[in-house]
Amino acid sequence: GDLNARAKIETADEVGDLATAFNKMTSQLQETLQGLESRVTERTRNLELAGEVGHTVSQVRALDVMLKEASELIRNQFDLYYVQVYLTDPSQTNLILQSGTGAVGAELVSRGHRLPLNTASINGRAAIEKHTVVISNTTESSTFKPNTLLPNTRSEMAVPLMIGEKVVGVLDMQSEIPGSLNRDVLPAFEALAGQIAIAIQNANFLAE
Repeated sequence: GDLNARAKIETADEVGDLATAFNKMTSQLQETLQGLESRVTERTRNLELAGEVGHTVSQVRALDVMLKEASELIRNQFDLYYVQVYLTDPSQTNLILQSGTGAVGAELVSRGHRLPLNTASINGRAAIEKHTVVISNTTESSTFKPNTLLPNTRSEMAVPLMIGEKVVGVLDMQSEIPGSLNRDVLPAFEALAGQIAIAIQNANFLAE
């Protein structure tokens, strides 16, 4: 059980070869376990951050304020390039941008930016297929459509916001680092999306 232990290599015969192979195997096993521990630590941290953001968002009742604060919190807590939230329109034919971070988000919201609810975009696809769409490296993706206002996007994830089986919107996150948005971080962001969806429902109930 001691992964720091190594066999002494004292001969050049089969026993020496066995000792060399043993040491190599032990080193590889040690590296694998360290990598797993690191991934578990990172996943735990992401889930904790998602919980903190979700708790904060649940305290805000006005829908526009809540979504704006949620976007900024997610960007800051997870050190992302850009975060935005789309909501489906009443006709279920378009995704309407409700909130985006920074000056770019304000610009797109003021334009009334929207996307058709189809699979032509990563956000439309997430809403139609009702599951998260991940582009780990935009430079290697044939489906990624760049936005001239966001030239540094290198990784993107779109998570549907769902109440039961109904999609109410999409949480879209973008990073400047290739591979940073991947399947390993899905649990945290999908948990966060669920909290945001419930907050949207509560805000709508309050407005009604």
